[in-house]
Amino acid sequence: MSQSAATNIEQQPDVIIVHVRVERLEEDSSRQLQVDVLAAASASPQLPVVVDFAKVTFLPSLSLAALIRLVADFRGRHQRLMLAALRPEVRHVFVLTRLDRLFELHDDVPAALCAIRPA
Repeated sequence: MSQSAATNIEQQPDVIIVHVRVERLEEDSSRQLQVDVLAAASASPQLPVVVDFAKVTFLPSLSLAALIRLVADFRGRHQRLMLAALRPEVRHVFVLTRLDRLFELHDDVPAALCAIRPA
């Protein structure tokens, strides 16, 4: 497991979980999130990545742009990227901008894991 100021990376045998550790995903933390997610994904390109947004209460447009770049990168490498545990105010931004159609969103990390590990 690795850690930065913005994230905590949890490597499991079949998935990488990136826990966002900040409430406000501002420019610096957004950039760090992007770097951390790409590094973890590159280290294990066969594994899906779940980004846990449970702590995030504010997501500016700059952060949305960074996430859009991430999803484009993941699609190019044929690797699954999932966002989980978005608070209602953050999920609303995704719905309002129709980015909920671009991203694979899950109610929480266990729901994302169920999508990876079907019963």
